[in-house]
Amino acid sequence: MKTIITVLVTAVLASSSSHAMQKNTPALEVVLSQIHDCSPTITIRSEALTPELIKQACEMLSEKESDFHNTFNSKNKPVANDNNHSMRANIYADRDSYVKHVTKHFDVPSDNGGMYLEGLPHLEDNHAEFVAYQKKGQIWNLRHEYIHYLDGRFNMYGDFCSSLHDSHSAPEYCPKPAPLLPHLVWWSEGIAEYIAQGDDNSRAIENGVKKSYKLSELFNTSYETNGGSERVYDWGYLAVRFMMENHQDQVDKMLELTRKGFYTRYQALIKEWGTQYDAQFSDWLIKLSPNKTNS
Repeated sequence: MKTIITVLVTAVLASSSSHAMQKNTPALEVVLSQIHDCSPTITIRSEALTPELIKQACEMLSEKESDFHNTFNSKNKPVANDNNHSMRANIYADRDSYVKHVTKHFDVPSDNGGMYLEGLPHLEDNHAEFVAYQKKGQIWNLRHEYIHYLDGRFNMYGDFCSSLHDSHSAPEYCPKPAPLLPHLVWWSEGIAEYIAQGDDNSRAIENGVKKSYKLSELFNTSYETNGGSERVYDWGYLAVRFMMENHQDQVDKMLELTRKGFYTRYQALIKEWGTQYDAQFSDWLIKLSPNKTNS
């Protein structure tokens, strides 16, 4: 009985200590006190970014925004009912500050390298947010996450939970059960990598030589099942790049559906593609490699 009481008291004290730490966390406006509007669509709110880093980030984001709209000929026309007119990047000074503050400020877990928070874009007072931190003199994952914002606003109808994936974690807590496969993770993560890095993604290209997956398998990529960092990001990049370079007409047909929220019709289209591109994808992976090896 004494042991049980001791454990309970320890747990209560630990919980009280954690609650006190959150309660004493400085307000968001105090920590991220630097605010800079890069453009009508991009705001950077930061803890310790230098003017030079802010300038570089603004220029890079503007460039990627232009790349995105040129790639999809979007004419800056968002999907219906999307009120995420701009994205705010919230940048903490380092990982320690991120872990200390981000959960209190944004109600998200801190065991990650940053997150894009789409929110509920159909609400008029919604605001898209990106949370991350400085690492090695750069804003970690900024390019990739900004493309998520653009893809969500111009290519995908609805919020994150309306899309096709199997993530049920914070901050969205999308309801279970997950939709049936195929999902859209190959596209959403792949297009973020593709536009963020362009043709310069040596890690993905090197992984492609291993031929770990058929293209038709990648359409079933998700977060909890059929996931993993290499498959989600590197192979997502390869799948998207292949389709963009070789079957743009099919991508256009796909986006006509996702922009209207016709996700079951999207799934029917993917099933229609089936395995017909698998052999071409396998050959393309070898041609993509600078070593041109069949091993």
